[in-house]
Amino acid sequence: MLAAVEFTQASKGVAFLALLGLAFSWAVLPFLQKRRQKSKVVDSAPDEPLFQTPLPTPLENFDLGSKEPQPYRPFRHGTTHVTMGIRKLDWDNWIEIDSNYLSYHDLKVSELNKDLAAHVGYVDNADTRDACFEIYEELTQYLCHRYPKMFQLKDGKLNNLLTSEVFPYPAATPTDALATSAKLIQDDIVLMVKEDDGQYHVDAAAVCLPGFWRLKEKFRMSLDELHIEAGVPHYQTKLQKSMNRFFQTMRPEKPVTRNNFFIQLDDGLHWSHRMGDQKGNEVASWATANSASLTVDELHFRSERQTLRRLPRSKAIVFTIRTYFEPIPVIAKEPHVPGRLAEAIRNWDESMSHYKGKTHWDKILLPYLDEQHEKQMESGILEKHPEAEFPY
Repeated sequence: MLAAVEFTQASKGVAFLALLGLAFSWAVLPFLQKRRQKSKVVDSAPDEPLFQTPLPTPLENFDLGSKEPQPYRPFRHGTTHVTMGIRKLDWDNWIEIDSNYLSYHDLKVSELNKDLAAHVGYVDNADTRDACFEIYEELTQYLCHRYPKMFQLKDGKLNNLLTSEVFPYPAATPTDALATSAKLIQDDIVLMVKEDDGQYHVDAAAVCLPGFWRLKEKFRMSLDELHIEAGVPHYQTKLQKSMNRFFQTMRPEKPVTRNNFFIQLDDGLHWSHRMGDQKGNEVASWATANSASLTVDELHFRSERQTLRRLPRSKAIVFTIRTYFEPIPVIAKEPHVPGRLAEAIRNWDESMSHYKGKTHWDKILLPYLDEQHEKQMESGILEKHPEAEFPY
C-alpha cells in the first residue's frame, strides 16, 4: 500500500503542480456531505438527483496492439486566434487507450516508484479527499465498461488484466486513489477545487509525464495564477474572464475536450533534459533551455489532449491530460502536415513565439518543414489525400 502524501491547508508554500493547459457511490460521513453541500459551485435543485455519469459503450473486440494513437495535429491554416478551444466531449471517448499503453504505464510506474511525493499529492481537507476518491471511482466505472477485456472489478479488487496488477477498491487513502488512477490510464490527472477565495486551485493531482515542470512548483495556485505565472499569451486580455466564468458554471453533464501542442527539444516524454535537471531546484523554462548543436532528428512534436469535467459528487473539476509524443521527422511524412505546421508557426505573434520557445528551434525546424512540404507537392500526395477537419 502506498504511503499517504498529504498537503495541509497551512502548506501554502509547498508547491505541487503546473497546468497548461462514476456512478459507484463512495460512503462518506454525514457531516462531510453537509460540508460539501455548502461549498457546491453548481447547486442542484433540492429534489434534483445527483447526476449519474453515463456508462460508455463497451469495446468488446478492442485490440490494444492494433489501436494506433490518435494523430492529433491541432494547428490550422491562417491567422492564430487565442481562444479556449474547447469542444463537446462524447462520454464514450473520455479516456483514450492505444498501442502505446504499456510503455506509458511502465514509465509512469517507474516515476512513481522513484519519488511518489514528487508526482502525487493533495490538500488534506474533506472536499479534496472526496474528489481523490471520486476520480478513482469514475475511472473504474468507465474503464470496466469501456474496456471489459482489460479491466474488471470483482470482490473488492480492480484487476488490470493486461499488466496483472490488482488494486484494492475502494482505495484506502487519497494518495492510493490518485496513484492507482495514474497507473490505470495514459493520462495525467489534475483536480481543481474551489477554495474560500471563490477561485479554483490545483489542490490534487497525479502527474508523471509533465515534460519540463515539477509538481511542487505550483501547488495550490489558482486558475489565474497558473496562467499568468506561465506567461500564457493574451490570458488577461482575452481569456481570463471567459475561462473563470466557464469554471464557475460548468455542469457535470457537459464535459469538454481541447488540444494543444508545442515543439520539444529532445525525446524525454516525462522530462525534457534540454530544459534543465529534473532533480534540480531551478525552474525549467525556455530561459534555461540548452539548444546547442540541436538537430531536427532530436525535435519532437508534443501534443496534449485535455478533457475537463465536473465530478458530480465532490464538484471538483478534473483535467485528464494525455500527451501524444512523436519525432518531427515522423509526423512530417504525413500529407499536409509539414506545410500546415510551418504556416501555423509563422503566424504566431511575438508573445506566442516567446511562450513556445520558437527561437530555440525555428532555424532548424522551419527549413526542414518547407523542404518536406515541397517534396509532398512534387509527389502529388497532397491531391490524393485531402485534408481532414480540425484537429486533424
